[in-house]
Parts: sequence; C-alpha cells; structure tokens
Amino acid sequence: MDLKDKTIAVLGDSVTKGFDGTANLRYNYPRYLAKYYNCHVFNKGINGATIYETLEKEIEKIKDKQYDVIILMIGTNDYGHLDVPLVRILSKLTTLVRKLISQHSKAKIYTVLPLTRYDNDQNAANVVRYADYTFNDLLNGIADVYSAFQLPFIDWREYNPEFITDFNYKEMYQDQHVHPNAYTYRKLAFYIGDFIKNN
Repeated sequence: MDLKDKTIAVLGDSVTKGFDGTANLRYNYPRYLAKYYNCHVFNKGINGATIYETLEKEIEKIKDKQYDVIILMIGTNDYGHLDVPLVRILSKLTTLVRKLISQHSKAKIYTVLPLTRYDNDQNAANVVRYADYTFNDLLNGIADVYSAFQLPFIDWREYNPEFITDFNYKEMYQDQHVHPNAYTYRKLAFYIGDFIKNN
C-alpha cells in the first residue's frame, strides 16, 4: 500500500508514544513514519499501556474518526507488569481486535508484535515473569490472534531478526531494556512503513 497522504492512527504503549526510558521523544516512530512516507499520523500510544487494561480505551478514543490505516503494536507490558494468565490476555485481544475491525471496516489494519525485550540484562524470550508464560509464549499467542483475523503482522523474530539482538540491544535501546533511542525509532518507522508498502 502506498502511504502517501493517507491518515494513520497508531495504537500502542510507550514504544508507540516515543518514550526512551526517561523522556517522550518528539521524534518517535509515528513522527518518522509521517516524515518518510508523506502521510498523516495520529499517535494514540500511551506509556505503560497493556492489552488487558488499556487497549480498550485507545480503541474507544478513535471510534468516531475514520482512518485509512491503523497500526497496532502492544503487549510487552502485559508480560512485563501484569500477573494475568496468558489465556485471558489473548481472549481480551481477540475481543478488542474484533471491535476494532467492526468499527473501522474501511481501514486497513496492520499489526506489529512487541520488540525483543531485555530484563536485567537478559533476553526475555524464554523467561517466565509474573504469570506462567514466557515472552515468546506471548509473542506466539498474539501472532495466533492476528493470524485468525488475517491481519498482516510483523514478527521481528522472522521479519528482521538482526534489528535488535543480544549483541546490539545496549546500543539500540536507550535504557538497555525495551525503549528505543532516536536512531532505533527512525529504523522502526522505516521497517514498519516498508512492511506496509509491501503488504
């Protein structure tokens, strides 16, 4: 899809908002997306947002306006902060994706799995955090939901496994944890825009 002059709503957490671990950056991925692809981007990201507790509010906020494209990237905080079973998170996501599709039947919806995260200098992929599942379990579950609705999605483990790795995350993340720096936000915008262009 050509993004030129399209109106785009971006939903998500602090990575959508543009937080770098200490401040909200003016130049975040939605801002770069607008600049690189000559489109109009409305950033609805909320710091600390989760699928389970916050996504519904974000969807409510955009229900009365029509967009050409909606980009959804959320989930890392469900794993990082909530003691909620994965089955309940995925059930909530299913309900909310259905709602998003029905409220925005003319919009093309693209989804992005959370970026690789590092907790206490360790790749979280196979680590069980507050509830009984690993970060990879979460990514696989979210991917299954998006697949069920036939939504195009970016899974960084396959789409671009070299983007953020065990070897470069300290340079790519401002907080060496989960929040990109300005350079990484720029790359993120490019990769997401390129994915949309080709899907």
